[in-house]
Amino acid sequence: MLNFLLDLFKPKPAAAPPITSEASMNFDASEVGPFLTRLTENPRFALPANLDVAITGALPEIMEGDTRRWRIDGDFDGAPMRLEIEIFMDDISAPDIDFFSSSQVIAEIEKEMNRLDVWDEE
Repeated sequence: MLNFLLDLFKPKPAAAPPITSEASMNFDASEVGPFLTRLTENPRFALPANLDVAITGALPEIMEGDTRRWRIDGDFDGAPMRLEIEIFMDDISAPDIDFFSSSQVIAEIEKEMNRLDVWDEE
């Protein structure tokens, strides 16, 4: 009975904001792991440590023309967030990757994508 009463007054965990935005980019297969590693190392994100390994490990299993989607719960700037990553294997060595989340999360991912574009031009 006491636990029930305590649970009634326990603060509820904050819910992740709704998914409202999307960013996408065509990657070379060799760029996917390093890009995801940069996201996990970005201090604004708290993402699962094995995110890059889980997704890059699944790439060889995605046949050309197929799609696979991941739902990731983490934090962004200390608040809960949900990130969904969808990979469409347009070409076996060049997956299209779509990121879905709140506008703030997507804006940060787009910054990372722009950094990748700058590196490609050098």
